[in-house]
Parts: sequence; structure tokens; C-alpha cells
Amino acid sequence: MALPSVSPVFALPWRCSLHDNVKEHGNRMRNRRQILLAASMLPLVPTALSASTGPGTDLEDRSAINHLLNEYCRTLDAGLISECAALFENAEFSIEGVATVQGRQGIMKLFSGIILYEDGTPKTKHVLTNIDISVATNRQTAVASSYLTVLQQVEDLPLQPIFSGSYADTFSKKTGSWMFASRVVSAPIFGDMSRHLTNPPK
Repeated sequence: MALPSVSPVFALPWRCSLHDNVKEHGNRMRNRRQILLAASMLPLVPTALSASTGPGTDLEDRSAINHLLNEYCRTLDAGLISECAALFENAEFSIEGVATVQGRQGIMKLFSGIILYEDGTPKTKHVLTNIDISVATNRQTAVASSYLTVLQQVEDLPLQPIFSGSYADTFSKKTGSWMFASRVVSAPIFGDMSRHLTNPPK
């Protein structure tokens, strides 16, 4: 049996509606592609990082403190004992079971037994690892912990670790600059320090 024919009068609105829907969907897809293309051209700046790198931030404090930690290693390995001691101008320095000294002069006395070679250095490398820095909410004090390994190589001593221990440091901010307030060297492990100190620990 033949199906009744559909009048063009009823078919036309359906066809117009379908055409309009397809056209609208195509416009939306083009707009979406344009938005994605524009977004892909924007500079990629991590929100959390950009919010933390402005002047006077916690990240800035941590960077300054990390610089102090590195300066200690750099100056000591370069044989710049006076510059190294100056980092502890108003600080207490303690090596567990060995000695506790105060301030720059105390450090100079403690380090007076370091052997400097013909190039003016002790031929050591102070390596810091496991560094953890915590800044107080008032951003005027901070604490840090780290592991220390001292390597040395001289003519009659192959490259080897001669000392290992842990640093527990405190810091204070004076006139906008971070300074050591104290350092405790704990759990010291001594290797062959006979080429590093004139009077090495037994």
C-alpha cells in the first residue's frame, strides 16, 4: 500500500530548522577553534609560580638563605677562611662532640688548623644535599637542615669522602638581609682528615 505523500508545506519548516541547526553548530565549532588557537599563543606562565616570585616573597627568602648555605661551601673550598668566618659574624657554630665557638673570631680559631695547599685551597669540595628550608610567617627568622659530605683529593690521597654530617641552621633577617644565627654540625662521621687538618680528630 502506498504511503501518503508529505505536503511541501509541512516539509519546508523541518528542512529550514535542520539547516539552521547545522549552520549554528558549525559557527560554534569555528568560534571554539579560534578561542583555542588564541589561547595557545598566550605565554605559558604557571599561576602558582608567578604569584610567588614577586618582591619580598617566601621564595625570595629561601633563595637568599640557599645562597648563604652555598657561600659557606664556596669560600671554604676556595681557601677564603676569613670570608667564610664573616658569614658567622654574630652566630654560634658548634660541631657535636668537638667544639662550640661564637662569632667570626671563634670561627677563625676553629678553622686555623685547615691545611691550605700551594694553590691556596684545602683541595676539598663541600657538597650539600637534602636541603630543607622553612621560613617563619613573620619572615624574620628561618631554619634549615641539610646533609654535608666533604670530598678531598691531594697528590698522595685519591679522591674520597673525608667527612660527613648533618647541618641544623638558624637564620635571622637584619636590615633586610639574611644572616646565620647558629649552626650545629651533628652526627659527624670522620674519614681520613690527615691531609685536611693539622690536628685531625682521632
